Amino acid sequence: MSEQKRTNVHLAGSGRISGGYYDTVTVAGSGRIEGDVDANFIKTAGSCRIDGDVKTKELRTAGSCRVAGDVRAELMKTAGSCTIEGDVHADEVKIAGTQTVEGSLKAKEITSAGSLKVSEDVEAEKFLSRGGFEIGGLLSAEEVKIELGGGKVTEIGGTRIEVRRRGRPFWGWRREPRVHIHMRRGPEGLEETLESIFEDLGRIGEEVSRAVGEGLEHAFGWSRGSGYLEADAIEGDEIFLENTKARVVRGKKIQIGEGCEIESVEYSESLEVAPGAQVKEQRKV
Repeated sequence: MSEQKRTNVHLAGSGRISGGYYDTVTVAGSGRIEGDVDANFIKTAGSCRIDGDVKTKELRTAGSCRVAGDVRAELMKTAGSCTIEGDVHADEVKIAGTQTVEGSLKAKEITSAGSLKVSEDVEAEKFLSRGGFEIGGLLSAEEVKIELGGGKVTEIGGTRIEVRRRGRPFWGWRREPRVHIHMRRGPEGLEETLESIFEDLGRIGEEVSRAVGEGLEHAFGWSRGSGYLEADAIEGDEIFLENTKARVVRGKKIQIGEGCEIESVEYSESLEVAPGAQVKEQRKV
C-alpha cells in the first residue's frame, strides 16, 4: 500500500485544526489541534494545544504549548512554556524555557538551558543541564553533565557524572555547535510571514538559552541561591560533584568537591575529598 499523501496546514490567528496526517503543521497565534497528529514538521508560535498524541520528525514550539498525549519525535525543540501530559520519546531534546513532562522522558541527547520537570524517569545517552530541574524518578545516562541552577532527583546512574558550579569547565566537554534550521518557504505570502515569525522566535530562544543564570533561575521559581543538587543516590564509574547533597555515592573513581554534604561514599579505585566537603562515611569496596 502506498503511503497516504501528506498535506500542509497553516493557522494564523485563532482557530482549530483537525488531527490527521500532514507534511507541515504551522500554528501562529492561538490554535488547537483536535486529535492525534502525524506530521513531518510541527511548528507552533503563540499558544497551542494538541488534544492527542504527536508523531513527527520535528516539533518546535515558541510560546505556550500543551500536548494531551505522548510525543514521538526525532527533534523536539522548545522555547517558552511547554507541557507534555504523557511520555516523550525523541532522538534529541533541546529546551530553552520551561519544559514539563508528566510521564517519562527518553532521548539520545537532552540539553536543557531553562527549567525541566519530569514526573517519572529520564533516560538518555547524554544529559546536559545548565538550568534547574526536578526529576521524580531515575536519571540514567552514559554521560551526565550538570551546571548547577538548582536540581532535585531521586537517583542518578551513569558512566560519567559531573555536577559543577556555574562557569566551571566540564571534562572534555566541547561547546555544542549552533543549530541551523533551514526553513522551507512556499510561494504564498502567509507561509513566508509565518516562517519569519519562527526565525525571530527561534533567535529569542537561543538568547534566553545563553543568558541562563540567576535571573532565569529566579524567573522559573528556582530559589536555591548558588544552586544545589539534591539526590538520594548517585552511582557511576567516574564521578565529580560540587554543591551536592546525597545519601549515598557509589563509583570507581570519585571526587567530592566544595559544597558537598554526603552521608556515605563507596568507591572501588580512588576517592578525593576537597577541604570543607562533608563526607560522614567512606568505604572502599
